[in-house]
Amino acid sequence: MLYPKITRLLVVGLATALSAPFISAQEVVEEEQDVEAPPGFVLPPRLRQIAYRDGNPWTFRVNSRLNQDGATVAFSGLGEVASIRNVPGADMLDEVLRGYDDGVVNTDAARANEKDANGNVFSTPGGRYTGLTDGVSQGDFLSYTPGQTRSWAVVSGDQITANGVEMSTYGAASNGAQLGGSEDSSALGFEMAVSRRIFKISEKTEINLSASFGLNDIKSSASGLVTADLIKMTDLYDLYGTLPSDSAYQAPTAEDLFNSDGAVILANGLETTVPLQQITANRTYTTTAGGAQVDGNWGIKGAYYAFRVGPQIRSHISERFAVYASFGAVGAFVGTDFEVNESLDVTGFNTIEPITASANVNHSELVVGFYGELAAEFWFTPRTAVFFGVAYESLDTYVQTVGGRTVSIEMGENMVLQFGITTRF
Repeated sequence: MLYPKITRLLVVGLATALSAPFISAQEVVEEEQDVEAPPGFVLPPRLRQIAYRDGNPWTFRVNSRLNQDGATVAFSGLGEVASIRNVPGADMLDEVLRGYDDGVVNTDAARANEKDANGNVFSTPGGRYTGLTDGVSQGDFLSYTPGQTRSWAVVSGDQITANGVEMSTYGAASNGAQLGGSEDSSALGFEMAVSRRIFKISEKTEINLSASFGLNDIKSSASGLVTADLIKMTDLYDLYGTLPSDSAYQAPTAEDLFNSDGAVILANGLETTVPLQQITANRTYTTTAGGAQVDGNWGIKGAYYAFRVGPQIRSHISERFAVYASFGAVGAFVGTDFEVNESLDVTGFNTIEPITASANVNHSELVVGFYGELAAEFWFTPRTAVFFGVAYESLDTYVQTVGGRTVSIEMGENMVLQFGITTRF
C-alpha cells in the first residue's frame, strides 16, 4: 500500500529533522544552590520541586510491553506437494531403477543362471533357456532381450490396459488456498529505554532524545484440509505379450519386486513373466483443477526486536507527577522459523507409500515504521519513578516464503501498553 509507506517515510524524516537540533544544542543548566532552611521555615514550592525536575539529565527505564492487538498471521499458497519421485526421461539410459508412485521398472540384464562358468551368456534373446546352477537345471526361464525388462511391478491390475502398462507419479499444485493462523504467541514482552535531556523550554518542561529496545515473541499455526490441483505424470510402457487371463497368473507387485528374485513369476518351475518395454518415451501430464486434497500443518515461531528513536517532551505537573510524549521512527528485526508438513490424500489412487512434503526454513528481515508514545510518571524520590503509558506502533508487513507457500505477518497498527520503573543517573 503506497500511502501508509509515504506517511511512514514522512514521519521518520520529520523525527530525524526534529532530533538533529536537539542533539547539537547545549544543555541549559540551571544554577542551583544548596538552600538550608532555618528551623520552622518552609521552602517555597519552586525550591522544593527542583530536586525532582532538575536531577541528572539521563533517565533509564525498564518495563513490560503488553500488545493489545497482536500480529495478524495468514498462511497462503497452501497445498503445494511436489512429487516425491524423480523419474528419468527416456534419454537417460544408465538409470537402474525407475520408481513411480504405483510401480517400478528395473533395467534388465542377463541373469547369473543364464551364463556359463566363464560368464558368457548362453541364452537366446527372445527365447527361453534352462537355468543352470552348478550344472544342475533349475527351471525353464524367459531369456534376456535388449530393450525389454523382465523385472517390473505394478500396484494394481487396473494399470494394465489395452494400450500398455501405465506407471504414474502424483503431486499437487496450490490453487491459492489460504488459512488464518491462530495467535499462540504471548502478548507480554520486555522493553528498556534510555533518554537524555537536550534542553529545557521552561522551568517544568524539558526536551529529550529517547531510544528504546523491546522484545516480543511470535508464534502462530494453522492446520486443516485444503483443495489443490492434482498433477499426474504417466509413462505408458508396451507389454510384449499377453497376460494370461486365468486367475492363477498375477502381474508382479512392488512387494514381489523388492522381496524376491527380480519378481520372477514361476509356475511349477516354468517362468510365466511377460516382458515389458524397458524405457518409454510415451509420457503425458494431466492437471485436474481441484482434484487433490492436501492435509497439512503450517506453523511459524520466532521473535521480533523493536528499536525506537525520537524526540521526547517531559513536563512536571506537580512536584512528583510528570507526563511525557514522544514520537519517531521504529524498526523491528524479525526472525522466524516457518515449518510446513503436508500430505496428499491418496484415497482412490494407486500408491506404494504416502506422498508428503515437509520443510523448516529460517528467515530474518528488518521492517520499519513509526511510533507515538504517551506516559505518566510518579516520582517516589528524585531518582526513581514508576510509570504507565501507551504506545502506538505502525510497521510494514513481514513475509516469509517456503516452496511457494507464504506466511504474512501484519505487524502494523499495534497498540502497546507499558508499565515499569524509571531512574535518573
